[in-house]
Amino acid sequence: MVPEPISPSTKSAAEVALYRGLKLLDAGWSVALHSLNLPEHSWKRVSEVDFVVIGPRGVYALEVKGGHIGCTNGVWTHRDRFGAERRRRESPFAQANDAMFVLQRRLEDIVGHQTMRHVPIGYAVVAPDCNLSSQVSVEWDEEMLIDRRQLDRPDGLQRGLGRLAAYWRAKPGARDRTLDESLINTIVQALRPTFDTVPTLRQIASAAEADLVALTTNQYRTLDAYARNPRTLVEGGAGTGKTMLAAELCRRAAAAGLRVLFTCRSQVVAGFVRHQAGMQAVQVAAIANLPETGAKLVDVIVVDEAQDIVNFTDLSRLEKLLVGGLADGSWHLFLDSNNQRGLVGSCDDEALSYLRSLRPTELVLRDNCRNTRQIVAATRRATGADTGVSSAGDGPQVTVVVDPDPTRQVAAVVAELDRLDENGIPATDITLLSPLPLQDSLFSRLPARWRSRIDVLDLSNLRRPSRGRVAFARVGDFKGLESRFVLLGDVDRAVPERTRSLYVGMTRARVGLWIVIGEQPGGSEIDL
Repeated sequence: MVPEPISPSTKSAAEVALYRGLKLLDAGWSVALHSLNLPEHSWKRVSEVDFVVIGPRGVYALEVKGGHIGCTNGVWTHRDRFGAERRRRESPFAQANDAMFVLQRRLEDIVGHQTMRHVPIGYAVVAPDCNLSSQVSVEWDEEMLIDRRQLDRPDGLQRGLGRLAAYWRAKPGARDRTLDESLINTIVQALRPTFDTVPTLRQIASAAEADLVALTTNQYRTLDAYARNPRTLVEGGAGTGKTMLAAELCRRAAAAGLRVLFTCRSQVVAGFVRHQAGMQAVQVAAIANLPETGAKLVDVIVVDEAQDIVNFTDLSRLEKLLVGGLADGSWHLFLDSNNQRGLVGSCDDEALSYLRSLRPTELVLRDNCRNTRQIVAATRRATGADTGVSSAGDGPQVTVVVDPDPTRQVAAVVAELDRLDENGIPATDITLLSPLPLQDSLFSRLPARWRSRIDVLDLSNLRRPSRGRVAFARVGDFKGLESRFVLLGDVDRAVPERTRSLYVGMTRARVGLWIVIGEQPGGSEIDL
């Protein structure tokens, strides 16, 4: 089932019921996709397929119509369980027919015409609340309908889909190929990225907003692994979407009726995640705020930036809260143990070895979805860290100003802020980062016209930044967060964590990165 579980925002009771029925099928079918968006239609701008079922016997689009269905003088009437009524001249069979042909064309474009040439593709209408099989029409054959009369039987859905497949495979055109596992996987991968999107963690967003992003193959694998494994260790560099995936995993676990805890070291990140869309049913707390209790309070624990809490002191706190404890309970840790450990909190190698002894599934995220190619390349040169392969495209070149004179450093910062302002970049898209507190950083010496516009990062201005204000944060406090444009300073003064501060600070930028330092950190060892 994709997605797994069904989205909690699904309003159709008929679709929810069919989802559950499909999930219980025990043979003959491999994958069911729910709510597949198609970017073309014979006369609408876009269209949607309620379900696509895929198996060795072919690919089939299912149009689901719950509630009352009627047709008078060519006008179809649909009335839901609340009494709301809609009328349309297009029949559900015509809708399903259009969806089938769009699906066929899209698969031929992506997978290849020759590959798809003999693959059976068809459609059916599923009416779980009505008995339509007593109605006869030239518009459909009985094999193209699965209604309540069939679904009331214990194996009704299995038999209905089998009859549907046999019907379409017998049609003229030699579309009777039996799909092997490899071809099924190819078709699923072609379809899935077009619809299974999850909310990102945008910095500039109100609590009600949800920016959607299509997941990469590696990110899909992470969510698929969660559905099959009680414990996972997910390694990924900055920009690979760990916080976004951790939040989505929480949503899915909560939608399945589990008690879920999301935790991390940062109070700001915890507060921000708490207000993301769909997180209302999830307990979110920084690890310092977890209750000191022996009661088993949660079924699943999800930890973001886990390299900050992989030590026996913090793990013992999680142990007390988790049903089954760490050894037998369900936990999922997202971490960057090579490049971000030690900046805040602590990561103990013995504690990490202990977690690995509990046989979690280990996954690695390699697609950098945040940083442009220029930022990825500059970070690799400066720190030696592998930040993955950028999928965010090209952006402006990274600018580095090296000047030992503090006055000229401040002048360079002012010139860059003025340039961004003149080019129409909103101040709320800009973040000033330093390993030092604001009062000790070079940004404290900005002229009043800019100094007065700085907001020190907290949850309130992170979620709802004030118009015309620029954010400031310490590098360690900004882990897990991001900004379109980052001005990074004082890294040469970050002793002894120069390289880690540089790595975290540089990788917070999504589009533009500008660095000012007094000297090359570490001398010739670090090449900016």
